Amino acid sequence: MGDAIAFRFEGRTLMARPGQSVTAALLAQGVVAHRTACDGTRRGPLCGIGACHECLLEIDGRLSQRGCMTAVRAGMDVRRAGALPDAGAAAPLGTMPDAIGVERCDVLVVGGGSAGIVAARLMAAGGLDVLLVDERHGPGGQYFKQDAVGTRPPDAQARDGRDAIAALKDSGARIWTDTLVWGAFREGEELRLGVLRRGRVGYVIPRHVVIATGAQEVPRPRPGWTLPGVMTTGAAQTMLRAYDSPLPGRIVIAGNGPLNLQLADELAKRGAAVAALVEAAPPPWTRPALAARLTAAGPSLAATGGRHLSRLRVAGVPVLWSSRLVRIEGAGQAQAVIVAGPDGRERRLDADTVCLGDGFVPANELARLLGCRHHVSGWPVPHPEAGRTADGGTDRADVSIIGEAGRFGGAAIAQAQGALCAGRLLALFGKTVPVAAGRAARRRFRQGRRFQDLLWRLYAPVADLPAPADDTILCRCEALSAGGIRQHCARDAVQDIATLKRATRAGMGRCQGRFCQAALAALVPAPTGEMDFAAPQMPLRPIPLAALAVEKPEWRGHRRVDIPSALAGQGAVPLVSAGVQVTDVVVIGGGIVGLFAALFLAQAGRRVVVLERGRPGALASGGNAGSLHAQLMAFDDSAGADGPSLPARTLALQRDSIRMWQSMAPFFDRDLEIRICGGLAVAESEADMARLRAKVAVEQSLGVASRMVDSRELRAIEPALGAGFLGGAHCAEEGKINPMAATLAVMARAREAGVAIRPLTPVTAITRETNGFRIVAGGQVWSAGAVVNAAGAHAGEIAGLVGRRLPVFGAPLQMIVTEPVAPLVGSLLAHASRHLTLKQAANGTLLIGGGWSAGLDAVHRHPRPVRESLEGNLWVARRLIPALGNVHVVRSWAAMNIDIDGAPILGESPDVPGFYNAVTANGVTLAPAMGRGVADMVLGTGRRADLDIFSPLRFQGGSA
Repeated sequence: MGDAIAFRFEGRTLMARPGQSVTAALLAQGVVAHRTACDGTRRGPLCGIGACHECLLEIDGRLSQRGCMTAVRAGMDVRRAGALPDAGAAAPLGTMPDAIGVERCDVLVVGGGSAGIVAARLMAAGGLDVLLVDERHGPGGQYFKQDAVGTRPPDAQARDGRDAIAALKDSGARIWTDTLVWGAFREGEELRLGVLRRGRVGYVIPRHVVIATGAQEVPRPRPGWTLPGVMTTGAAQTMLRAYDSPLPGRIVIAGNGPLNLQLADELAKRGAAVAALVEAAPPPWTRPALAARLTAAGPSLAATGGRHLSRLRVAGVPVLWSSRLVRIEGAGQAQAVIVAGPDGRERRLDADTVCLGDGFVPANELARLLGCRHHVSGWPVPHPEAGRTADGGTDRADVSIIGEAGRFGGAAIAQAQGALCAGRLLALFGKTVPVAAGRAARRRFRQGRRFQDLLWRLYAPVADLPAPADDTILCRCEALSAGGIRQHCARDAVQDIATLKRATRAGMGRCQGRFCQAALAALVPAPTGEMDFAAPQMPLRPIPLAALAVEKPEWRGHRRVDIPSALAGQGAVPLVSAGVQVTDVVVIGGGIVGLFAALFLAQAGRRVVVLERGRPGALASGGNAGSLHAQLMAFDDSAGADGPSLPARTLALQRDSIRMWQSMAPFFDRDLEIRICGGLAVAESEADMARLRAKVAVEQSLGVASRMVDSRELRAIEPALGAGFLGGAHCAEEGKINPMAATLAVMARAREAGVAIRPLTPVTAITRETNGFRIVAGGQVWSAGAVVNAAGAHAGEIAGLVGRRLPVFGAPLQMIVTEPVAPLVGSLLAHASRHLTLKQAANGTLLIGGGWSAGLDAVHRHPRPVRESLEGNLWVARRLIPALGNVHVVRSWAAMNIDIDGAPILGESPDVPGFYNAVTANGVTLAPAMGRGVADMVLGTGRRADLDIFSPLRFQGGSA
């Protein structure tokens, strides 16, 4: 290793080859554990493509660096990543830009694998301005992966890749490597894709985007699969082919498919100790007719497979057909595996490295984010699969999907589809298209499809894994076991993946569920459509917070949107089942306010039905940041023309509600993570200080425990605050809660009390009757003496069914969450004149919100963050807490909030007796008090005159 470079790992000096990734260099030295998970266990690299984030390391003081995507540099200081690293002591991940650059092109190709290389080369050669971006250090992808260390002569596959890459470079296409596509936005008629290139965020605006992101492996959970030393087959092949790093010790390769066979042969040729190849399919010679057809469809590929088997036989590597690796054992890292044979008998094999190759699914997050239609595929595990034509066309006119980003099918199909897509887009842009090349590509595509269909029929598994044992980890990021998740599913009557996520946090980690979604799907009713899977969220991979933080103008007033109707059967006669169901109260809306109202009514002996158009708690109640507000926000007016403003007069109800949360918390079946931590609004100008003084004066006059603090006390309360803040306002009563746990806990109590909760039951009609109302919803009819309208953003539409106007407008807001770090922020932080709420959750993540407007997805019309709000929100957060420049953003999301007049709507409609409204933009804080208040009104008990100001009468010209 004469040209080796030295780097430091945990205080030791290690040597690496130039071009190696940090992970490859560590594995070559026998270091398999890279990080500590949230459960305290050690983890090692799994996927080798930067998607699993199990290879995280601290490099030169920078947190959460992916070892498999980072090249070794001389003098680099590398340390294992802790579960909760100290962000305050870490090195910055970058500087905040003054502005974010924009690049335009005709076609953006995302992914430099075999499909993307062919498509980009042909389009560029045909005269289009093509930009190809790839996350790795060079193009090639998983099939054409090139030797980064350059120490061995390439084989035929590598030579083909080398030639394809050279032709791409000669074509005139622009190539950006080390470039992550982290998000996508539809802004008017334009597509704008967010990229992170060498630490800097930029945007690309193409006329057309070609998604060639390939596939990812889906290792099936089994006991021990989180041990260091367990990785995917593709990761092991990357170590070998790209970095010339054979895996250490005894190696067992297990799963299903020809890639496992190829890896076993390649490792054996390099002298690695391959202990066994475990294959779930039977031997091909037991299906001679099928094997003959496969050979006829692809003679050279079939011959290659035969050579692999022959060489393994010569090398003495046992191939265990019709078998499954059911368990991995080891103390701190893999040491042995348990294999079940065709007869079910188990045998133990020593193993230091375990390679799992259970199949592939498309890496389709970007395609889904852009709104391309998907359907459900069950092979090899349930997942969304894009609908597309042979030439990559989708239902989005400006988006194409080629290669394994649409469906796993091998490199030959991917290259043919890349050529077909290039021909279609050249014609679309008015360029010359070689006719003969198109015919040849179609022929290769048909041949490839025929071969792949036969191949996977030949490799159809006959051995399967048992259902995961209770102690098997399903969600690696959050260290959640199958048994624990099953208990949550049973407790909360979980019927879908999204509710399962809220109940357990499964799929909410850095990998966004890429490696657990299939296992989670097996715990709920089988998905029937794309929307039954968890939605992709931006960023698609974690990105440095500072890279996206750009100052934006502040605003006053929510951005209202025209939300889709919540009513069923608009313009059609509803189909109604026979019979009318009689109940006392129908609550419309299964959010946390409606659930509290239903709970209190049921506890008083009333029969209650909750009708929810979607999944209960799935919208604003389960998608907010969980603040418990006892003081005014920076953008609330504190005083009106005749004394305290309407928001200020709501503070008493908010404080009552927070006290209710505290008193009720012991009676729920889970920890709601309620913490009265105090709220701190900071000022950085004299105008800010004057604003806060006026706010505090009003709050104190209303009995709120708020006070002004100077800069010294400010720093004592929150030492991580940045410099330059003059002082602030502190409210001791403010706090936080886990809104997902809270909503599900209230739902569970409501069910226990006898409330009937009907999900996926949108209301069609409400008719007034002599003694109440007739409600038609979901093809069923209820008769009830009272109706509670707790439909949130749709409350105005529901009120319209009884002929009344209720000025409630949809105003989606966004939230952002960082990776977990050690305690950094104790209070609920806000800014005196900028939109921000910032708090740290119990798991160490930092939640960033504060009223920045979101928008609606252009295709599905669901709330989605918008680009400028993400940038501005993060800029304010980073300005308050500079250490946020040292952490990554893991996820953003949006939920439908509402815009009314600064106060809740609570009370009976003045001229529609029995129709009650319980609507608020501050649902989590006010939910207990709102539910109690409207329940008392329905019951006719304990009238509170102080609630009259919230009556809907104020919208009808009356006075309270």
